[in-house]
Amino acid sequence: EVDTQVVCQSPAALQTVRASRVDWGQTTSTVGSAGAGSAVGRTQSRQTTQMSTRHEPVHVGAPPGGLSDWAITPLHFNGFADLPTTEGVEVRSPLFSCFGHQWITAIYPGGDIDSNDGYVALFLANRTEEYIEIVYKYVIKHPNGGGDISISNRYGNLRMFSPMDSDGDAVNDAWPVRANNNFMLRSTLMNYLVDGTLIIEVHMRTNKQGQPSTPFVPENPFLRNALADFGNEETADVRFEVGGAVECGKGRRKRAKTPTTAFHAHRYPLRMNAPALADMCKVGDDSPTAISNVRPEIFEHLLYYCYGGKIDKDDLQSDAKEIIEAADRFGIVSLKLEAEACYVDTVELTLDNIIGVVTYADSKNLALLKERCMDFLSSANKMEVAEKVSFDDMPSHLMKDWMDWMVALARREGGSSKGDRFSAMRVSQLRRLANDKGLCVDGSREMLISSIKQDEEGSETESDQSDLD
Repeated sequence: EVDTQVVCQSPAALQTVRASRVDWGQTTSTVGSAGAGSAVGRTQSRQTTQMSTRHEPVHVGAPPGGLSDWAITPLHFNGFADLPTTEGVEVRSPLFSCFGHQWITAIYPGGDIDSNDGYVALFLANRTEEYIEIVYKYVIKHPNGGGDISISNRYGNLRMFSPMDSDGDAVNDAWPVRANNNFMLRSTLMNYLVDGTLIIEVHMRTNKQGQPSTPFVPENPFLRNALADFGNEETADVRFEVGGAVECGKGRRKRAKTPTTAFHAHRYPLRMNAPALADMCKVGDDSPTAISNVRPEIFEHLLYYCYGGKIDKDDLQSDAKEIIEAADRFGIVSLKLEAEACYVDTVELTLDNIIGVVTYADSKNLALLKERCMDFLSSANKMEVAEKVSFDDMPSHLMKDWMDWMVALARREGGSSKGDRFSAMRVSQLRRLANDKGLCVDGSREMLISSIKQDEEGSETESDQSDLD
């Protein structure tokens, strides 16, 4: 049994509901008018009133006022179109909290084993060792103002979630996981993507416990205080002189002189977020550290990011390559990958520039950009590729990477299980997996896979040793 009901709140559907309400109102009004139009009607009305007996109300769904307000958690399934569509393969959200419980949502872009063809499955799991009753629904908003999708548990009743890892209780209909095997057609969800991301809002409400309202607790002020101290000359213990000479020209042999700009910073955020830059600053040396071949505007972005700041999207788009270059040079990995993702979204690949772009991606270990180039080559007309692309200009190891990519693409599209499970993963999936394991997310695709494998082999060795002990 599917434990959901679907409401598509399109303008047309809403108009139908409004029309239905008007019809009901007219029917009620007409009956009332007929009763009031004659003495017989009034007499019958009084007799009916005298003979009626009022029972206790029968509630359908949870009564108003007995439940909390909706708690909404937006889940962003980034790169939804590229998520694996093999049946039974799930993509899990990180843990999120709601009503004192930990939750996980798992999506099956290719459906679960009990799903109908073309349908996406969606699971909601309680990851806390306690029971909880909730009303829940999923809402997906149309990016262009069209009809939203709202999918709720049947009739909006409270549903019992049993503790995590429990077998469930069929008598009381309590389960640790609630499944919707036919959540929505994947083809429909593709029309709801926002910049490639499927945003599913998880709405929950539960019984009110009668406790006072949640007390206000200020958030950790570290980030706010760090940003407030950005550029503070009085407290700074590091000074940079940026500019003076910038390499230019195709061969980078010429240098253009530029005025220098002074920046004041603090050693601690640099040591934590830009280790290579921090190493350039000698302890006890009050003289400024000279930084060349970086525009002051780009360097300011880097420093601001090290203090927890967010770089404006327009600046990322216009200066993506310079930010990538500087972030890679000074060891600011997360900023490098953020700028790379922005560059991937904006770069226009052609058969004329593909070799230059993929070579640049390879030189900077930009695995996501390299993957984008491989996708472009694999989807282009093979005759045009052969005629317009000079593979003599491509390094030999990139030719091997392209062949390996074509094999992995064929396996992914064909659902083949040959090779290890990492070979068919996209770069974003590999980076997310490495990040979850606390590994470095920088480096080529091959470096990511190697790092993850080594970590898992190490974990297995520790587990075996623990069993022996």
